[in-house]
Amino acid sequence: MTDPLGITAAAIAITTATIQSVRSLYTTISDIEDVPTALGNIRADLQAVEPVLKDLLTKMESKDSPVLLIDNIKGAVENCDSACSTFKKTLDRWMRHATKHKAFWAEWTDRVRVGIFEQGTIKVFQGRLNDCKSTLMVALSTSSVLTMTHQESIMKEMKDLILKGNEESLNKEKARANRDSETIESSIEQLSVSIRDEVNTQSKRNLEQLLEEMQEQKTSNEIFRKTCEEALLKTKSVHEGIEQEIKNTKADNNSKAVAGLINTSGAVRKIKQNISDTSAGGGSFAGAGIIHGLDLSIPSSKNE
Repeated sequence: MTDPLGITAAAIAITTATIQSVRSLYTTISDIEDVPTALGNIRADLQAVEPVLKDLLTKMESKDSPVLLIDNIKGAVENCDSACSTFKKTLDRWMRHATKHKAFWAEWTDRVRVGIFEQGTIKVFQGRLNDCKSTLMVALSTSSVLTMTHQESIMKEMKDLILKGNEESLNKEKARANRDSETIESSIEQLSVSIRDEVNTQSKRNLEQLLEEMQEQKTSNEIFRKTCEEALLKTKSVHEGIEQEIKNTKADNNSKAVAGLINTSGAVRKIKQNISDTSAGGGSFAGAGIIHGLDLSIPSSKNE
């Protein structure tokens, strides 16, 4: 079983490192004279994500403020740290033979305006940065909401309003994550076609690098979407008087595995479950939790 304290310690370490990466990139951009608008926007994004990272670090270091979805948080912060490091290297390369002269930045801006690689690099980086910030804000706000609603001094009516408001907010964030996912998939498909048709060796290499960064953006989006789904599940569980902690549910080799509340039709109340690992293999079935009226038939093999 995964050690929660070990995960939190690792998350604290990577968050501390990421704050330094964000500050380093912010300083690099701030030191550029007559910085173009595209980089100025990135500087603003970095300025927005740092306080969220610092808030996360404070809460993880405090035993009085438990943070939910720590696995997702760690993944999001790692992706953010990687994004900052990668973009800084790219920016250093763009500036390697340049001066901080205004004429250079006018030329650079012209390249950005017409270049798929430069435009895409900036857009992908901003997407990864925004996904990290959104993931952390969802996890932190849900943690605060659930902590607040566990206080006995708050009336039930007020708790219901708070939980309902969080559900509505999470549904909007989840919908946004789904829209972004579709956009990323479309961009990856279009870029793959461009790579296939590109004949210039250097341009092809640049586009392949951009494709790798898009795949990382896809990962950051998946973490954000998963965080919204899990936060929504936790909020609904508390709202309905049901608390669950389900870890890994896996099935392979024409098997079926389920966990949690299955086909309960909302009839179950005040249930607290702690289900860890549920797995099935070799054409078998595995179930854990409260399960009603489930079809136990095993999926047929595609080769049959």
